[in-house]
Amino acid sequence: MADGMTMRLGQMVRAVKTPTPLLQFLAGPHAERIAACWPAPHDCFFALPAARRHAAVILLSHGGMDFDVLARLVERHKDADIARKLVAAAHGPSAEVPAGLMKAMARMGETQWQLRDYDLFLDLFRDEQASPVLRHMADIRPEKLALIGALPAGLREASIVALVPNGDAARDLGLACDIAVRMQGEQHARRIAERLRRAKESSQLFAKAAEELAPERFTPPLPVPALPRPFEAVTERKQLAAIALEFQNCLRDFAYDMALGRMAVFAWRVEPAIVLALRWDAAGWRLAEAECKANTDAPDASLRELVSILARFDVRTGPALATLERRLNSHAHGHAESIGDSFRDRLELGELWD
Repeated sequence: MADGMTMRLGQMVRAVKTPTPLLQFLAGPHAERIAACWPAPHDCFFALPAARRHAAVILLSHGGMDFDVLARLVERHKDADIARKLVAAAHGPSAEVPAGLMKAMARMGETQWQLRDYDLFLDLFRDEQASPVLRHMADIRPEKLALIGALPAGLREASIVALVPNGDAARDLGLACDIAVRMQGEQHARRIAERLRRAKESSQLFAKAAEELAPERFTPPLPVPALPRPFEAVTERKQLAAIALEFQNCLRDFAYDMALGRMAVFAWRVEPAIVLALRWDAAGWRLAEAECKANTDAPDASLRELVSILARFDVRTGPALATLERRLNSHAHGHAESIGDSFRDRLELGELWD
């Protein structure tokens, strides 16, 4: 009898902590954690203002707080107390708490966000450039945060944000600024940002960014990076043919590009072995391709290690200069070009013909 009663009590506890369909709709992946703190029918949670519901999700995701304590904090304490807990959870107990945090969170909508979006919000709200933009936004949404986060710090202004149509355009604008500084030198970073901030229309903004990618002086390619072992540099036509045969690819078709000094090929003698091609443009040497035998994808772990090594030799990753300029012009005319979000997507490999 006791066992049966215990089993029924256990079933009842599990039932009330099961999220209702409404909570699942509003909270998505956070529904179970919320239900554990505010059991079904979750009335006390639903009664909270939007800012406090968002705060509850953030605090639940970071853990380390008893459910009863957390519920009491979110339901009864002052906004300032909740703000301190949020900042402490995200950035440590000594982090400064920006004014107006909970007021801004009241404009984050009725549905709960992904954790990465909450983290980005808390980071941007502490950023001296981005914070004024967020404070004056009528509605704060994850897609707008991603856009602001992709912009360089010097362009995180309301006037610029209004001219950027989407996150892809913002990332390309950020890439253009980074490459322009790479080409012109850190001392020109402020001038580049100030010039772009003078844009009055979206088309003007992206046209200005594309102009910054044009080199002031035309110079020949720099020497090929001297990559150490286990890299094997390809320096002769016969060697190129042998590498192409070994890796079963069409690298021999690029002999003339290599002869002109615009391309360099290396075999990286690791496991699995990888053949890589570097391409030269006005922004320097860039990783254009990295593949295993028969054009199969190199493992992500190998690519990350490769990129880390190449960065020490000033080899960049990402789009070719011509590709980025084309995309900026597309954004200027309202035509979106989307690039994936993964590490591999952002490398933009496979553009040997640019």
